[in-house]
Amino acid sequence: MKYKLSINDVAVKQLESAIWMYAYGYDEVAVHTIAGAAFELYTKRLKLIDFKSSMLAVLKPDKYKEFIDLWNRPYNFFKHGEFKKTPIDEFIYEEETVEMLIYFASEANLLGADEYQLKCSQIFKAYFIINHPEMIDAEIYKGVYEKNAEQAGLSIEKLKTKESLRTMLNISGHTFVNGTNTPYTDLKK
Repeated sequence: MKYKLSINDVAVKQLESAIWMYAYGYDEVAVHTIAGAAFELYTKRLKLIDFKSSMLAVLKPDKYKEFIDLWNRPYNFFKHGEFKKTPIDEFIYEEETVEMLIYFASEANLLGADEYQLKCSQIFKAYFIINHPEMIDAEIYKGVYEKNAEQAGLSIEKLKTKESLRTMLNISGHTFVNGTNTPYTDLKK
């Protein structure tokens, strides 16, 4: 079977897959690689966000250098088996790196065309902000998720869990913000 895919379709499929795989504890290398591919399409091909400017706007200033160091090592290692053009055989992987990668890809997705904005991007963005108040100024968003959590009878600590992330994803399903199904869903039929 043949079907036509746009760059937006591919980026959506990659990001949606990365978010769901992350939530369900799939292999971190696969999640990181797929999230990285989506991030590349959103930032370099579609130019939906200027990564550095977005990072500086969202991250606390003292976290910028730390973030860049965490970011570059797995990004290069998973693609090329090297870091700063030097082959390396191993490195220590930190899960927070893929969380940041998915967060920025989600940010870019939500800045794109309305018909491609993923519901799971909104969910992951809230999940990331709740889990990383040391990096993101969570006060900006606090009123949004705090009120909803209270109405749902959930504590903020409960919202920080992957179990809660999975529950929110399962409730929303594979949908865009506008409520229509994603291409990922349509291809499974």
